[in-house]
Amino acid sequence: MAVHVNPAWKRFGAETKRRRAASGLTQTMLQGKAGISASMLSAIENGSRAPKRDHAELLDVALSTGGALVRLWLDINDSVDVPEWWRDIGLLEREAVELREYQMTLIPGLLQTRDYAHTAMRLGRRWDPADTIERDVEARLARWNTLRADAVLWFVVDEYAFTRVVRDIQLMREQLDQVLGLVDSGSVELQVIPQPRPMHPGMSGPLRLLDFVGRSPVALAEHLVGEEVIDTPDSVRRCRTLFGALQAEALSPTESTRMIRELRKDYE
Repeated sequence: MAVHVNPAWKRFGAETKRRRAASGLTQTMLQGKAGISASMLSAIENGSRAPKRDHAELLDVALSTGGALVRLWLDINDSVDVPEWWRDIGLLEREAVELREYQMTLIPGLLQTRDYAHTAMRLGRRWDPADTIERDVEARLARWNTLRADAVLWFVVDEYAFTRVVRDIQLMREQLDQVLGLVDSGSVELQVIPQPRPMHPGMSGPLRLLDFVGRSPVALAEHLVGEEVIDTPDSVRRCRTLFGALQAEALSPTESTRMIRELRKDYE
């Protein structure tokens, strides 16, 4: 399988490799010194995976760069060619200590595979050229690596999102495998609202809630061409109440995982 190089992170990888070589270290030596897995370090250097800020910090310490790689990491995150509204929301996500999200028809963006994200964007945005879709897919995939390492991620998703076939059976099998892997690793908590269900509080559309340290929480409401930031206290409170109502409609995390495993069998 060909390695997919992310142009936005090729620069970071090249700089990491240059500084490693200047320090007289092999990848194996740097891996042990920085505490980063061999596969991750290799992927960072060849630009096929976006590093988290934690990785940049560990590499800075191991290579005694004085913070150069963290500064480069921040520069790349701030300059990636994505819509301005998406970049602003990305900055909020980066600072969030807790992120809760409800989705009705699609797997949440943070949990999507590349193929799922590409197919969903292409079908939903037929007016956009291929290079714009590819750019936004890269930005969506990079979001995970910009989150705080200690961020709590909690998702509520309608069962329909797991049974609606996006492109083909193989894609859905890979997508459900990715979701189950994230749940099993403890990276996320996920609840499923089973079908059939009567009208419930989430029929108004996708919703996200972000909590921070030292600043007020915000809510995010998606629409066709972007996402609106909601920061007035009364409106945020209503959104939080709505999310709580959605959790009450959903199965428990354990029951939800069991359901997804059963749905996964339909894609064999």
